[in-house]
Amino acid sequence: MNYNVGIIDDDETKITHLLTYLELGWDDNDGKLLKEQYGDVKLFPQKIDLEDNINSMVEKICVANFDALVIDYKLSSQQNVSYSGISLAKAIDNKLRGFPIFILTSYQDDLYAKECFDVYQVFEFGRYIGDFNERIEINSKIVEQIRKYNKTIEQWKAELSELLPEIGTNVYVDEKIVELDTLIENSIDGTSALSPKMKNELGANHIQALIDKIDEIIAEE
Repeated sequence: MNYNVGIIDDDETKITHLLTYLELGWDDNDGKLLKEQYGDVKLFPQKIDLEDNINSMVEKICVANFDALVIDYKLSSQQNVSYSGISLAKAIDNKLRGFPIFILTSYQDDLYAKECFDVYQVFEFGRYIGDFNERIEINSKIVEQIRKYNKTIEQWKAELSELLPEIGTNVYVDEKIVELDTLIENSIDGTSALSPKMKNELGANHIQALIDKIDEIIAEE
């Protein structure tokens, strides 16, 4: 299984290190695989050039074929941009709810004190490139987050498909269909999804029309 990992940083030296260590995956310096469960997994890291505008950056990422992102916390050491890495991560999460995003930092105490982000998805650059076991652990976390994200969406789609023939039969079924449809929409574009309350107010026919539309979007992926 191959996974594309986008790297967002303004420091070319750090980017080079990340490209190297992500590609190494779970091999030691002699090419020996240390975690057999990842023997069929390959990480393909790719640098993402920065845009001046955060909205342009988010749109570029959303249309790209990435399975996960590694974003530098500061994004201001070498190149001036109007947003931080953590701001970009939150903006992407608003658009693609639950997408696997990892924050790269050299300022962990600062990050934990001032920002709210999943600690599981934060790692320190120095330890990643300097501690062999840390690199193995982080690469494993990236893969497991991707798998969790993909599995969750597939489960939503399967459950929605099973319930669709029963639409309109009872309130519970209709509410569950709206909930699942909203979750799937949020994973594609959270900023454009209608709330479950608004969908319920639209009625069954409009709900079916919305679900048909989201099915078209899913089929195009």
